[in-house]
Amino acid sequence: MKKEYSEILLAQARKIKAVALDCDGTLTDNTEATGLDAPFAHGMLKRRSHSDGQGISLLRAIGIRVVIITGEAGGTAGARMITTLVERWNNLPSVEDGSWQKVTLYTDVFCQSKVAALDEWLKGVGVDREHCAAMGDDLVDVPMLRAVGFRACPITAEEVIREMADFVSERPAGHGAVRDLANLILTAHGIDPTTLPTK
Repeated sequence: MKKEYSEILLAQARKIKAVALDCDGTLTDNTEATGLDAPFAHGMLKRRSHSDGQGISLLRAIGIRVVIITGEAGGTAGARMITTLVERWNNLPSVEDGSWQKVTLYTDVFCQSKVAALDEWLKGVGVDREHCAAMGDDLVDVPMLRAVGFRACPITAEEVIREMADFVSERPAGHGAVRDLANLILTAHGIDPTTLPTK
């Protein structure tokens, strides 16, 4: 059954030209498995969904610019995870042939500094705050959420974040929340996702 959205929400979503995402609690399920001895794990594993990666691909396929702004820092396992993921996304055939823009990543950025990173990125891609959506889940994301024209969060976000959001995903963080936002934006533009390239 096709998801139904209010006309007000669709009108808001049609204005979106750029999307800023938090990482932990948005792209991941905000948990970590620690104490792992496997060399590739570096002591920690994080969980994410391929549905969210596909959602980011769909956004890029319709020209929506995407940035990830996270507090994950330096050589931590979390930073390595998201850095590796963004590198993989930025080496897809659609990027190499110039069809899609690269995903931008800012690491080691917290609270008000997320707004500075967001503004720097928006200036670079030529989009104003009003036409940017942001998705976050907790207090460190409040300044970024307040700065943009459209606020989104996973259903697993803190209550204070859900209360300030224009859109709350049906799926939890790390399990399709970003894809839910992408589906809303595609629906707002009347785009059938089956007509879009996925890589």
